[in-house]
Amino acid sequence: DRMKKHGIAGISGIDTRSLTKKIRENGTILGRIIQQPSGPFIGLEFKDQNERNLVAEVSTKSIVTYNSKGSPRICAIDCGLKLNQIRCFIKRGAKVDVVPWDHKLDVNSFDGLFLSNGPGE
Repeated sequence: DRMKKHGIAGISGIDTRSLTKKIRENGTILGRIIQQPSGPFIGLEFKDQNERNLVAEVSTKSIVTYNSKGSPRICAIDCGLKLNQIRCFIKRGAKVDVVPWDHKLDVNSFDGLFLSNGPGE
């Protein structure tokens, strides 16, 4: 009741320690939290997000260059990168070319390669 009063989301009816242990031992798992006391859960089809290419969905579609006069030149492959990652390179004087996840690389055109984390990481 106290959490509800303050608008804080919570979960009940589940052993959260067991869930935490399962995630720690098995890695990320697909799941869904619903607001329904019990089944059957009609109309709640489960869509496996691993069947989608999430990297392609979040990656830049074209090359974007930051700090064009900087050095060294870094090629950053965008698999879901965060802008602060680019800021860190720029702060150190680097030129950064952010490229799509499937960009054909020419190793002679950059001094360093940065492979960003993916979506949800």
